[in-house]
Amino acid sequence: MTSNEHVNSRSRTAIVTGGSGGIGSEICQRLARDGYRVVVHYGDNREAADKVVQEITDSGGLAIARSADIAEEEAIGHFFESVCSEFGGLDVVVANAGIGVGGPIEQVELADFENLISVNLVGAFLTLREAARRLSNGGRLIFVSSQLAERPRIGTGAYSATKAGIDAMLVSMSHELGTREITVNSVRPGATEPGVFAGSDEERKEFFRNLSPFRRLGHPNDIAAVVSFLASDDAAWMTGQHIRADGGASN
Repeated sequence: MTSNEHVNSRSRTAIVTGGSGGIGSEICQRLARDGYRVVVHYGDNREAADKVVQEITDSGGLAIARSADIAEEEAIGHFFESVCSEFGGLDVVVANAGIGVGGPIEQVELADFENLISVNLVGAFLTLREAARRLSNGGRLIFVSSQLAERPRIGTGAYSATKAGIDAMLVSMSHELGTREITVNSVRPGATEPGVFAGSDEERKEFFRNLSPFRRLGHPNDIAAVVSFLASDDAAWMTGQHIRADGGASN
């Protein structure tokens, strides 16, 4: 039996938060190709989420779109509850939803920082907490972090802090969930386009291109491939890890 046949035989279900965005949509499509039923989470862009679902179903996969405010405790709880009720269980959660705010700390407005914390820290915390409560034994919990959590750059301090906070939480969670054979890992993308980084100016993009030996920015499918591996049976012995997916930019 091949790996994909094994997945299909168990009818596994995966949630991808922020599944309508650049990286999120690639993760959704990759997991669908791997045989998962995919729940494409979105915030307010229903059209983009429906497009991802259509692309998956056109390719023979199974997917639905569902909306929830990840920073609202009641909303995210209801979201997870409805998915588990509809599909009878939950096997993979990819916490990918996030926003970016750049600039030197002295120039970052408090309102912008509070919004970062609300989405990137509180939203991720609530997502991971619901996942921990509802994942099936042997499940997979994956956080899409950032290379900047490990190595902040000029103008990234506020954003980097939110990603680093969740990465620290994941290490603790890997021990808390290990008795249920649930793996807990993060992926740390480098500068990736399309994605949060897409709005950067050309000078900044060139700077990050030159950090990688490959002299290019990452593509969402580079990240989706790593998520696919971490969601697979082959990654059952990996937990509490932060996996760089940055084309060597942090070396």
